[in-house]
Amino acid sequence: MYKRSLVSFTSLFIFWMVISGVVDLQHVIVGIVISLFAVWFWKSLNKRLPSLLSPRELLLFGRCIIILIGNVIKSNINVIKILLFADLPVNSIFLELTPGIKSDWGRVFLATCITITPGTITIDFDPDTDVFTVHALTQETGVALYYWSIISEIKNLEMLVQRRKAHVFGNGRISDSDSISSVKSDNRTNRNR
Repeated sequence: MYKRSLVSFTSLFIFWMVISGVVDLQHVIVGIVISLFAVWFWKSLNKRLPSLLSPRELLLFGRCIIILIGNVIKSNINVIKILLFADLPVNSIFLELTPGIKSDWGRVFLATCITITPGTITIDFDPDTDVFTVHALTQETGVALYYWSIISEIKNLEMLVQRRKAHVFGNGRISDSDSISSVKSDNRTNRNR
């Protein structure tokens, strides 16, 4: 828990220094105070925060981000072509997308990716049926969402995280790989007793 608080503090402080744009004593002190206060205020959420990503998961997440950046650039060019050079009126569509992503963070990440990409926006998500309602600027853009490579990348990342969470230790107990018990104890059973 201490490590997570330290990471949160460091991230918040770096973010503060970047957005302040000035490195002087006043900004450093205010950044430290605000970062410490934010970490202290939200400390009860530490138990509910997702676990940190393993190096393999981090690489896969980085790959998702790179794919997303490429799609954003490509979609920006397509939207510019449509808006500036299209003679016909734009025929936008609404569609329902069922990607099969089961985790909450995966669904939020996909909805964010769809919304960040120009020409598409996530309108609604029904968790009971796993259906995303999406508005697309053109029919081609909407159909391309059904075959979007980032959906399979999110599924792969989701599978890796699930596999790590179902980690089985040598003593037969199933435990979360980053749980407090696995860090503070050696998880060995004494079978001689």
